[in-house]
Amino acid sequence: MQTLEHSQVMRRQEFSIAAQLHLLIVEDVKADVDLMILALESAQIAFTYDIAKSQSECQHLLQTQTYDAILADYRLPQFTAYQVLQLLQASGHEIPLILVTGSLGEEAAVDCIKAGMTDYVMKERLFRLPVVLKRSLQEFELRRQQQQAAARTQLQAQQQAIINHIVHAMRETLVLDEVLQITADMLHQALGLSRCLISQPNSQAQMGIYHISAATREREHLLGHECSLYPFYKDKLLRGEMVIVRDMDENVSMAVRDAAGECNIRALIIAPLLYRQSFLGGIILHQCERERDWTEQEISLVRAISDQCAIAIHQVQLFSQVQQQLHRQQTLNQISQALNSILDPDFILQEIVRLTGECFDVDRLLIFSVDTDSVQILKEWRASDRIYSMLNLQFPKSEWIDLIDPDSDFYCRRYFHAPDYSQLPSTRIRQMQVEQASTRSVLSVPIFIRDRLFGGLSLQTTNTYRTFTHEEIYLLQQIADQAAIALYNAQSYERLEELVQQRTQELEAEKLVSETANRAKSEFLSNISHELRTPLTGILGFSGVLMEQIFGSLNAKQKQYIECIHTSGKHLLDLINDLLDLTKIEAGKEELTPETLSIEDIAQACLSLFQERCRQRGLEFHLAIASEAITCTADRRRLNQILVNLLSNALKFTDTGSITLRIEQTSQQILFSVIDTGIGIALEDCEAIFQPFHQVDSGLNRKYEGTGLGLALSRRLAQLHGGDITVRSELGRGSCFTLYLPGSRE
Repeated sequence: MQTLEHSQVMRRQEFSIAAQLHLLIVEDVKADVDLMILALESAQIAFTYDIAKSQSECQHLLQTQTYDAILADYRLPQFTAYQVLQLLQASGHEIPLILVTGSLGEEAAVDCIKAGMTDYVMKERLFRLPVVLKRSLQEFELRRQQQQAAARTQLQAQQQAIINHIVHAMRETLVLDEVLQITADMLHQALGLSRCLISQPNSQAQMGIYHISAATREREHLLGHECSLYPFYKDKLLRGEMVIVRDMDENVSMAVRDAAGECNIRALIIAPLLYRQSFLGGIILHQCERERDWTEQEISLVRAISDQCAIAIHQVQLFSQVQQQLHRQQTLNQISQALNSILDPDFILQEIVRLTGECFDVDRLLIFSVDTDSVQILKEWRASDRIYSMLNLQFPKSEWIDLIDPDSDFYCRRYFHAPDYSQLPSTRIRQMQVEQASTRSVLSVPIFIRDRLFGGLSLQTTNTYRTFTHEEIYLLQQIADQAAIALYNAQSYERLEELVQQRTQELEAEKLVSETANRAKSEFLSNISHELRTPLTGILGFSGVLMEQIFGSLNAKQKQYIECIHTSGKHLLDLINDLLDLTKIEAGKEELTPETLSIEDIAQACLSLFQERCRQRGLEFHLAIASEAITCTADRRRLNQILVNLLSNALKFTDTGSITLRIEQTSQQILFSVIDTGIGIALEDCEAIFQPFHQVDSGLNRKYEGTGLGLALSRRLAQLHGGDITVRSELGRGSCFTLYLPGSRE
């Protein structure tokens, strides 16, 4: 009956009978039943059994019991084995049916096997019953394994086809809605769901349902609504864990059952869309008409697809961010070009509102001015004529709380952000803006011209609420800085023309022109430095993305070049930052925030930063603090910057010996001395090294890197503190740089 190949497979396959078999014996002759039982017991097979003597009894037992095999007489007085076979097939059980017969010809045996019976044994050879039973059980077990393997293979192929389809869709389009809709539709079809939903967080961090499988009933009713079950599983989903509910029984909280009952949910899966600890949404599967025992393969499929969707969402968001950055940079460049090409303040303000309003896609943009008593709207841009106009309105300054409070965000953080303007403390002006002007969300930044508040830029929405991002706030601040420079230049030009027209004294005019030129130089350097930082930010950002290999792996040489680009960009950005600090100080725009600082904390910070670096260079690092030196008054960030510059120079120019940081206090001053045993400085160069861009080894064969800005910047910062930096040095014997600060005020 069996092929040679099948027999070999069975011999290779290990098989063991269950600890105890449960058998159904269809026989009305007790002697035959006893012989069957004796044959099985002699083979030491543990089993229990039921006896069916009639067709109805057999049907009842098959409907109410589960058996491992059936032993049936080929022909009983009431019915035949063929009828037993029909009852077995109708029950849905897949178990062996073994005939026990007194006589059966070869042709009849073939017919029985073809009909679906498993095997047979002659009554006079019942000693073979255990062998036939074991063989039949083994055949069915192999068949079940093959069916399960085939089912797994089919499911895996189906899963892989779905994943491949989704990945293909991701590569074909960056339209996220298309990718997510395809995902929802394919999961619905593949898993036989009632619904497949995909939710994403909105601007208020609520989980809205924005994609639903097309085959879902009441699809339009659910679209756009908040996911009612998300709040119950929020913490679990944020940890990246799947929510799996097989039945809404008493093991599920009453609150969840109530929420699920509103949508007739009997079973569900929620798979988080998580990319690098960033929660991007969730895939939600609903089974409504019945509870469902989700299989491991189904759970694995949903998990794999949720991972792919998270990658797709991240890629689209990243692409969108890059596009937004490019668009905003183009806008900033357009504004800069427009402002720098015209010296008409009225035209400058008009161009600012137009270009900025279009860039941010808001409903209304205002430029307002602030004087001693009032606030006036100077320029306005509106997305449409239907939006309420506030142009030329004038309000008492006392009604604008943020403009009279020096501790407000508008002054301290240089922006005012209200995602829901109506939630702020009410004033007459705010009430008018909310009710009459329909103001919903506001972002305002100040415009300072030479440290004096000119007014500000205000983005406003009137149709929807909006939370502005940090990038948008920073961009608006940059635009405000550009506006301040342009307005200052325009005002300076107007004043200069006025002076020329009045033909004042020639020497006074030359002096004014000289001062204006110096200020323009500082503003120009600052502007150019900002312009350099913007593309550098892009270079660092894109090179950083490439180093992470998000869009594909890099070969060794590509990775080396990208790392070189990234390192060089960071080095250039540090130089530009130094140049910005220097020009800011020269322009008189640097503001210190003095506070009482612990000398020990400052010294330990320097020790932790340079001790290991000195050890790697084979140098000793010493720290000496006088007992009376306890506190000092300075700007923490700027004091650290000065000391790091001095210690870095000492480390750079010292090959052997030691570096010492000594801190002392006199009755009038705090002294920070950085002493090294390096190459030293010639006497004629000791003062020149504090000039910008001056370097001792500035010849063609320079040994030491640097731009010559560190000492110049450090001295100017020291002078802003009311102190200074001096140097004592001798060629070949080292140097001592001393920072003098006024004594502690305590």
